[in-house]
Amino acid sequence: MDKIKKIKKVKIESLPKIRRRLFKLWAEKVKEKANNTCEWCNKKPGDIGEGGKPITTMNAHHLQSRRNKSNPLKWDIRNSVCVCPLHHKFSCSESFHNSPVITINWLIKNRPERFNYILEHFNDEVDLENRLILKEIERCLIEDIPLDINRLKQIEIESPRIAKSPKEIDIQPPAL
Repeated sequence: MDKIKKIKKVKIESLPKIRRRLFKLWAEKVKEKANNTCEWCNKKPGDIGEGGKPITTMNAHHLQSRRNKSNPLKWDIRNSVCVCPLHHKFSCSESFHNSPVITINWLIKNRPERFNYILEHFNDEVDLENRLILKEIERCLIEDIPLDINRLKQIEIESPRIAKSPKEIDIQPPAL
């Protein structure tokens, strides 16, 4: 009697797990690029911060929000700034979360190339559910290569993701 071989199913990594890995990698690269130094005040972990307390960590901050589900800037190093906790969230007058006008002015004066890049690409969209696109983003982060949004769009055209649910399928009415 022939033995029937069991076919092992290859478990595909979940999209949320891939996204978490990309955000972690993005944050590491942001801090690394800035030498783990606050780009606003030039302090590092171990330096004395506001109120005489030592700074323990740096934060990677998105300049353009990461909430847009289809904008690849969320994983683009040029859409970032490395800042101490004070300048990230805790200063009422000089934090990226609490003082958008002040921080935009700081960005224009101190990082104009990033500001212009974000203005140029803040409306770009690609299918960030497409695993090939996510793989390309991860490759760029790992290899310290600037993200090429046009390349991501090309991948989307060449290898579109197959819709999984009826909600993802654009149903056209029949032609009369």
